[in-house]
Amino acid sequence: MAYRKRKTIGFRTEEELADAVNEIVNDSDSDTDNIPEFSSSEESESESANEIDNESNISTPGPSCRLIDVTPTTGFSKNDRQPRIPPFRDNPGVQFSVENEADVMSYFDHYIPPELTEIVVDQTNLYAQQQITKMPRPVTKHARSEEWKPVTVIKMKKFFGLIFVTGIVRKPKLELYWSMRGIFQTPIFPQTMSRNRFQFIQRYLHFSDNNAAGTNEDHLYKIRTILDIVVNNLRTNYIPDRDISLDEGMLGWWGRL
Repeated sequence: MAYRKRKTIGFRTEEELADAVNEIVNDSDSDTDNIPEFSSSEESESESANEIDNESNISTPGPSCRLIDVTPTTGFSKNDRQPRIPPFRDNPGVQFSVENEADVMSYFDHYIPPELTEIVVDQTNLYAQQQITKMPRPVTKHARSEEWKPVTVIKMKKFFGLIFVTGIVRKPKLELYWSMRGIFQTPIFPQTMSRNRFQFIQRYLHFSDNNAAGTNEDHLYKIRTILDIVVNNLRTNYIPDRDISLDEGMLGWWGRL
């Protein structure tokens, strides 16, 4: 906070001025010319002194009294600077070729190869067996766990295909995909797999062995093997163009709208 300095005219304080006036009045032998006059030059000198005092607020202590450089160092500038963008030398697009472009599975196998599907099949069957073993015995005659049959690679691919369709054909409940009502009917679902079979696979779907987790510090250890394969295939099989647009859902953001 800047404090207003007391204005001095010829004297340092008002008390000194009062003492000088009383001394002159009480001295009968003194001449009235001895009363000091307040000249404009003294006023300008006092104002310049005040300006110097104000400037001293931003000076560093020491004999040199060097002024501090208050130029912002944030890197911002009024002048536009052209960013340095490295040249784009990649060949964008799909990085593999297929014999029959109409064959959807040819593209599917490049991104989700058979070895990945086999890992999912093995871990799903293992997890299903582990869970069924933990169930109390004896089980009832009509228990759904008794209906479980090990899943195969073909069945798992069909399961993945139906999952992809649910992203295109949206319905409020999963059971409606097998509904026989005309307004909800989706023939590809009952023709591909029964509802109970689909729910069984969805229930026991797994990507790693829980017993082999140990004290793994990787929070994504349950999907790490699958994730590494998918990410590597995406980087290898497709290169995006030079100009891409990122949706806000792809980046972490903790603000408010």
